[in-house]
Amino acid sequence: MYNTCNLCPRECGADRINRMGYCRAPREIMIARAALHLYEEPVISGKNGSGTIFFCGCNLGCVFCQNGVISHDFAKVKTAARIISDDELISIILNLKAEGAHNINFVTPTHYADSIARVLKRIKAELRIPVIYNCGGYESIETLKMLEGLIDIYMPDFKYFSDELSKKYSFAPDYAERAAEALAEMYRQTGEAVIGEDGLMKKGILLRHLVLPGCRKDSALILEKIAETVPANKILISIMRQYTPDFAPESMKELRRRITSFEYDFVLSESEKYGFVGFSQDKDSAKTSYTPDFSLKTF
Repeated sequence: MYNTCNLCPRECGADRINRMGYCRAPREIMIARAALHLYEEPVISGKNGSGTIFFCGCNLGCVFCQNGVISHDFAKVKTAARIISDDELISIILNLKAEGAHNINFVTPTHYADSIARVLKRIKAELRIPVIYNCGGYESIETLKMLEGLIDIYMPDFKYFSDELSKKYSFAPDYAERAAEALAEMYRQTGEAVIGEDGLMKKGILLRHLVLPGCRKDSALILEKIAETVPANKILISIMRQYTPDFAPESMKELRRRITSFEYDFVLSESEKYGFVGFSQDKDSAKTSYTPDFSLKTF
């Protein structure tokens, strides 16, 4: 698929054998970090941590991305990123499981979806812990169908309702339409969220929404759209307060501040109207210290 890559809604058709597409990723699997991670939602991290594998590149390129050094600039910035084979990815997955990971968490996986599907077909039967597809929400239905039966938990973002905002901040004016279509397909595949007796999530959707400064009304429209797309009480939702302005460009003054308590509480209140259940964050979550150090070798 990588000689005419159409894995995401951009359908840029890049010949990734010879050049990088919009996602800036080569055809070979390139990862920046693989380690137990304790800062996901409690149903994901649990006691031991989530077995996170961070892929390089991204099909969105959000201007405020906290992982920008591996999603945008990994060719320019010194990180621990390197290209790995299918067999190496399998070894990393099994090592994370052996270390006690409650799940395997593929972070920003969209542009490697067919490689992930190929690998999971080889080891899914022996893995016996949930596999998570942790993505930006900008997904192709055809790509998601390729993953059916291989992914236990979808963990997408739903970033914007406004086409204007999604174009300005993520260069994807059709984001809301594509994210809603993807969410419906994810729900078709996994159904209702299931939490085990150990308090850990086993299957379903955990949807994330990051509240942005000045965008509380857009957040309200997003929540309405989600409730129109899937049963509000059958998924988990995480309303995130962790936005930090440190990664936003100086030219975008509106993004160079943290969100206020008024903005965040407004969005939480809106979520309650639809009967959503899930997670919220404390004010202290908006710290750069929670961003992984991608310069450290972890695999």
